[in-house]
Amino acid sequence: MSGFWDKVRDDLAKAVEEGWEAVKDGAKIAAEKGEEYARIGKLRYRAYALHREVEKRFADLGGMVYDMAGPPWENPLSNTEVRRIIDDIRRLEEETARVEDEIALVKQRMEQKESQQESSDRRQSGSPGGGAEGGGAEGGRPEGGGGGADKADKGGG
Repeated sequence: MSGFWDKVRDDLAKAVEEGWEAVKDGAKIAAEKGEEYARIGKLRYRAYALHREVEKRFADLGGMVYDMAGPPWENPLSNTEVRRIIDDIRRLEEETARVEDEIALVKQRMEQKESQQESSDRRQSGSPGGGAEGGGAEGGRPEGGGGGADKADKGGG
């Protein structure tokens, strides 16, 4: 009987080890995803802050142009302060585009990692033949190819 107990103990130890490895792998993945989501959150907040800054600049610009709309009439674009604000808005627009591009890049990397992980999981689960060995629609007809004829032979004699 000691052989059976040894086998049970070994199997339990193996199961615990495999379970622990799965927990560690899951924690690693969760940490990586957490970091990526945190990065996206920070970038989104940065984009929000840039949009707010652009909004303030547009308000300043509008106020200045409004003040210039009365006599003595002045071309707003001849005013250096107006041109500076317009340049600031363009700079903020470019920076916002860079931040949004970075958000898209982080999301793309996350999707690639998830896709690679899913492929790895499928390979480890033991489906090397790609699912064609069952003789279903993807695997084609079995040799001898009579479709339903085999079933009739088995059933009636």
